[in-house]
Amino acid sequence: MKFGEFDISTPLCLAPMEDVSDPPFRRLCREMGADVVYTEFAHCEAVVREVPSQCRKLAVSGDERPVGIQLYGSTEGAMADAAGRAEAEGPDFIDVNCGCWVKKIANRGDGAGLLRDLPKMARVVEAVMRGTRLPVTVKTRLGWDHDSIVILDVARMLEDLGVRALTVHCRTRCQGYTGRADWSWIARIREVSAIPLIANGDITTPADLRTCLDLGADGVMIGRGAIHSPWVFRTLRHWLQTGEPLPEPPLRQRVALTARHLVEHVAYHGAPRGVFSFRKHYAGYLKGAPHIAQLRRELVQLTEVGEILARLDAYAAELPDDGE
Repeated sequence: MKFGEFDISTPLCLAPMEDVSDPPFRRLCREMGADVVYTEFAHCEAVVREVPSQCRKLAVSGDERPVGIQLYGSTEGAMADAAGRAEAEGPDFIDVNCGCWVKKIANRGDGAGLLRDLPKMARVVEAVMRGTRLPVTVKTRLGWDHDSIVILDVARMLEDLGVRALTVHCRTRCQGYTGRADWSWIARIREVSAIPLIANGDITTPADLRTCLDLGADGVMIGRGAIHSPWVFRTLRHWLQTGEPLPEPPLRQRVALTARHLVEHVAYHGAPRGVFSFRKHYAGYLKGAPHIAQLRRELVQLTEVGEILARLDAYAAELPDDGE
C-alpha cells in the first residue's frame, strides 16, 4: 500500500482516537512497530474557525511519518477548506472520518452519520479531494445498523471517486464497541472492490491478523488494543517477519515504559491535565502486575509527576530481577 511517498507491505496502523492519538503516543507506537499513524480527528468547522484546540491536532512531525491527519464533518465547503489547512501542516495523506459512532457526532450527520446518506458522503469526500493535493483515504463502519449495512456500496463508490485506501471498522454504528467485529465483511468487500483495504476492530493477536489477511485485507488498524499494549505492533511485526510468537515485555520494562510515556504525555498536555488524562494507560501497561489494584489506586490519587515516578520506581525496585 502507498501512503504518500511511502510504500508499505502489510501496514500495521495506529487508529485515530480522540484524547489518545496525540504526538507522544503516535511516536511511541511508531517506535513499537506501527507503520502508519493517524492524528486525533479534527472538526472541519473548528479548523476553519481556527479554534486552537482543534488546530493543534493538525500538528505532525517528521519522526511520525507516514502520518495522516483525520478530519470529520459534513459541510462540504468547510471540509475542503480544512483539508487545505491540514495539508499545510505537512502530513502524508488526509483521512476522512465516516465512522465515528458517538451520538453527538453521528446524530448530526457527521462521522458514521454519513452512512445514512451515501450521496452526501460522496460529496464530502470529493470536497476533501478538491481541497488537497495529498492522497485521501476514508475510515468508516459497515453501516448504521444491522438493517442498513451499506459497506459494499460504500467501497464501490469510494473506489470510483479515487480514494486511495479504505479502513473498515467491522461493526455498525449502533454497535459502538459492543459485540464482536464481523471480519467476514472483509472478504465481501474484496469481492466487489480492489481498493486497498485496512481491517479494524478487535485485532490484537497474530491469529487475528492472519485471519484478516486471509480474508483479503491489505493491512490492519489497531485502536483500543494499542491503548493498553502499544507493543502490540512489535508483536504483530515480529510474527509477520518470522512466523513466531513474541512474548509480552517483562513487567519491569512495562513499568519503565509507563514512566517514560507519562513524562512525555504531561510535557505535551501540561499539568495537571496531562496527569489526569494519562490515567487510562495504567490498567493496560501494568496488567498482571502483583498488587495491581492497590498500585493503581495509589497512582490515580497522585497529582504530581514526580510523585508518580517515585512510586513507579519504588514498585520496580520490589520486582524480581526477571521482572515477573
